[in-house]
Amino acid sequence: MRPVIFKKAAALVLAVALLFSLCLPVFADSPESGEGSFFATGYTISKGRLTRGAATDITVFVKNVSLTADTFQPSNYDFSKLIDSFSGGSVSVEKKSTGSDPLELRVRFSKLKYSGTGQALRFQITPRDSGVPQLIELTIAEAGITEDKPKTDNDSPAAEPMVLISCSEQKEPLAPGGETELTVSFRNLSDLELRSPVVTFTPSDSLTIPGGSYSFLLDAIRGKQTGSVKVKIRALASVSSPNQSLQADLKFTYFNNVADAQASVSEKLPVAAAVSGSTAPPVVLASRSELKKPIAAGETAELTVTFRNMGSTKLLSPLASFTPSESLLIESSTGSTLLPDLEPGKSASVTLKLRALPEISSANQSIQTELKYSYDASGTMTQGDSSDRLTIPAAAASSSPGGESTEAPVPHVVVSDFSFGGESVDAGSDFELRFRFENTGKLPIENVLMMVDGGESFTISGGTNSFFYSSLAAGAGQEQTLPLQALPGAKSGAQSVSLSFKYEYVDAGKRAAASEDVRLSMPVVQPDRLEISAPQPPESLSVGEEAVLTLPYVNKGKGEIANVEATVEGEGIDTPAKTQYVGNIGAGASGSIGFVFTPQEAGVLPLVIKVTYEDANEKVQTKEFPVELIAEDPSIDAMLDDEFPQEEPEESGFPWLPVLGGTGAAAFLAAAAAILIRRKRNKPQETDAAWSEWEDTDSEPEDPGKTEE
Repeated sequence: MRPVIFKKAAALVLAVALLFSLCLPVFADSPESGEGSFFATGYTISKGRLTRGAATDITVFVKNVSLTADTFQPSNYDFSKLIDSFSGGSVSVEKKSTGSDPLELRVRFSKLKYSGTGQALRFQITPRDSGVPQLIELTIAEAGITEDKPKTDNDSPAAEPMVLISCSEQKEPLAPGGETELTVSFRNLSDLELRSPVVTFTPSDSLTIPGGSYSFLLDAIRGKQTGSVKVKIRALASVSSPNQSLQADLKFTYFNNVADAQASVSEKLPVAAAVSGSTAPPVVLASRSELKKPIAAGETAELTVTFRNMGSTKLLSPLASFTPSESLLIESSTGSTLLPDLEPGKSASVTLKLRALPEISSANQSIQTELKYSYDASGTMTQGDSSDRLTIPAAAASSSPGGESTEAPVPHVVVSDFSFGGESVDAGSDFELRFRFENTGKLPIENVLMMVDGGESFTISGGTNSFFYSSLAAGAGQEQTLPLQALPGAKSGAQSVSLSFKYEYVDAGKRAAASEDVRLSMPVVQPDRLEISAPQPPESLSVGEEAVLTLPYVNKGKGEIANVEATVEGEGIDTPAKTQYVGNIGAGASGSIGFVFTPQEAGVLPLVIKVTYEDANEKVQTKEFPVELIAEDPSIDAMLDDEFPQEEPEESGFPWLPVLGGTGAAAFLAAAAAILIRRKRNKPQETDAAWSEWEDTDSEPEDPGKTEE
């Protein structure tokens, strides 16, 4: 019998040990949690120019504002290079920052060999514990530049100048509502001069540019020189994602040894921001498949775009849309594609068929991707979106030499100044938008048609949204005033009005058409229309008596009132809850706030009820309501009523209770009369006021329920 028991006990011990060993990795704490997002801030290269087969060393500077240098261990991450324009080589990682500073790394790729096509360098960083990779992609501007050749009289048109766009480093992430200044630099890598360069900035959804000026005219940038401009950016009060960006589009004119030509270059500059709230939206990474060769004029190509959920929250009903650049078309029956729900770490792809126009103006073509989705943010369904720009290599058409006429640069229209009557616009109010637009080109423009689009926040008040101007000379400007109305339901924050210009110009006897789109940003605020009625104190109040004060409220505004809290302050009262958290009050909602209290002393009791909340513009508001309560001591009748409660008689039987009660009452009245007569004999000079003092000085009356035997 005992061997059987021992065998069963040994088997049970082994099973428990096996279960513990299997569960131990699950409960083990990871050394790294909340890795955040890695992004590249710049790079250095050992060679200035790269041709096919050239070897070089590239050092990429990587930053992660969610990690610190003292908690990061490179051995816990895998740095691996992906398929791109370079092959071979080895990778090494070195920490640049120290202590508790945000993490900065030097990722060095040694002995890379340039393939001769493209300018992309791609690698991914994968935590060894979670296995979720983060892709980092850079454009190496020095790749693909051919060796200089001696210039001859029969030179063909020069290649389009290459421009490297970079910005100054942020000291810390941009906080919600904060403002910072960035210096954006444009490095001319060619020997040609960039003339009349105009840069246009497009901030992401949670950023805005104070002042509303999004376009800037720079001085000419000579070969191998750098031009720069300082731009201020401001974060909205609610930042949806830590991965914000600033799109920089540079348009310029250059002489290609034959004639003046125009070109443009774009770059999305990363901006680190601090997310407001407890739940940040998921990070979505967009990538594309490789093209066998640059797409040429009139050709078609298939491109696969992949969206990967890099966050920890599921993407619900993701809707993808694509916008090609000016020389590309997407052959598709629908403009948007609905993707399946994306779990964290999962991907979904869309195949596009691209067609190039008969004339490709620039080798820098692209596709703008936008993914809109819903996600669960701490129990609340929230809308999110992610946009990215995918570069498409293209073979630009060359200009034929020997032409008799030289084409002038296309004139551009920019808004140089605008005002709207104040620092902000109240929702539901009318205002005038005054602005001045100018022709920055060297040719006059004709048949100028301007269209105004107020979007979801503004509308034209008593007028038309289209304006016509017969002509505008080179360098001249035109002022315009628009009567606008901010819609009552407009969202708080920076909202924009879009101006679309279409015009014609004549160059070398040929008439051509051009267009410009300009956005003017204005902050919109929702007026505070939360009405709270003052509380009405009770007409009569006794010490020890429970009473109630109520404050009716109604939200007449169009926005939600958040974090409503009421507090009562004062002495001489007792209340079960001096602070009440009401929560959020929706638009049009009403209700009341009630306080139950009991006076502890007689007299005038001053109280103050404070109500604090956040209005629709996320600003804290406080309203105070002073109240005076008058509490009295309880009366003698009330004390007698409390001391001698009346009991209901029974339905049947002899009425013993009334008889005994009457006998006791008679005895009580007789005793009271005897005491009163004795006091009057002792103090005949006293008045009837002694009767009120008799009950305080004498002993308690006998129980009326008892009778003398």
